[in-house]
Amino acid sequence: MMSEYIAGVDIGGTKIIATIADVTGIKSRVYQQTRLHGDNFTIPKQVYALIQLAAENAQIQYDEIKSVGVSTCSPFLRNGIYKEIVAPNLCGGLTNSGRLPNDWQSIALEEFLCNLYSHVIVENDCVASVVAEKLFGAGKFIDNLVYVTWSTGIGAGIYADGKLIRGKNGNAPHFGHIFIAEDGPQCGCGNYGDLEALSSGSAIARDYNVSSAKIVFDDYRHGNEKAIAIIKRAARNFARGLASLNAMVDTEYISLGGSVMNDSDILLPMIHEEFYKSFQVLSHNVIIEKSALFQYIADIAALALVMPASWIEQWRTYSPWLESPKMIKLD
Repeated sequence: MMSEYIAGVDIGGTKIIATIADVTGIKSRVYQQTRLHGDNFTIPKQVYALIQLAAENAQIQYDEIKSVGVSTCSPFLRNGIYKEIVAPNLCGGLTNSGRLPNDWQSIALEEFLCNLYSHVIVENDCVASVVAEKLFGAGKFIDNLVYVTWSTGIGAGIYADGKLIRGKNGNAPHFGHIFIAEDGPQCGCGNYGDLEALSSGSAIARDYNVSSAKIVFDDYRHGNEKAIAIIKRAARNFARGLASLNAMVDTEYISLGGSVMNDSDILLPMIHEEFYKSFQVLSHNVIIEKSALFQYIADIAALALVMPASWIEQWRTYSPWLESPKMIKLD
């Protein structure tokens, strides 16, 4: 009997990861810098090519893949039966800032892939990640669970009373775009003073006038006063955002992922200090931790969207992602 294979794709503002898996585990992982030039079919074509290359790397025939799960930055706009991606970190046409090298208003990824595969699910990356946390991470036995990514952008996924919260277009909760300041820097979405504009990895790097938040954290560790002030401000605003989110959904557990959380040893004490200052009736006993699936979340989130139910118990038992092959970088 031929093995069943599924593909997972994670689309971020920086890179796209394609993963191939079967019931025994992950067979191949490849990634490439997100291509932001050209027309708005650039990313759909890139995704298609990466799935093919991941299949080739896994030494399977491309047509053996029938199901594709896509975890992507968003939000979405519904166009008929399909969702189109309208993400500030991908679509340069949403503002006049010139921050991105394109004029895209949307990306019709779902329709493109549905013409190629029999089963396609496209979800917000944080919605997909909270599904992965619920199935395989810290949320297996928790009905009220929040996953937050802190990376190039900021987003969240929520289970409330055991139910996944999605909203009319699959955009709930778009955590990065809640307002924190009366005024402030402009976000890629066009807002001024929202959480993403104030605390994202991009915002941290912008405020320090460097290309990467990692540089700011490195200088923080060396005692640079400006770096320390920027990180503390970003963490304080982020924690206040978490407190606001918790005030709305009354959660039990907040799982934190994303590249900024590579420096969780610096950030978690700051987040805890600020978060637990908020209304004690709501904040008391809320657990805030780095994601249990941290370095694997991009792979597992996308795969979880289309994983056959018959695989789940085996994956829970053996955690096959821990034996994942090394991710291959493509030019």
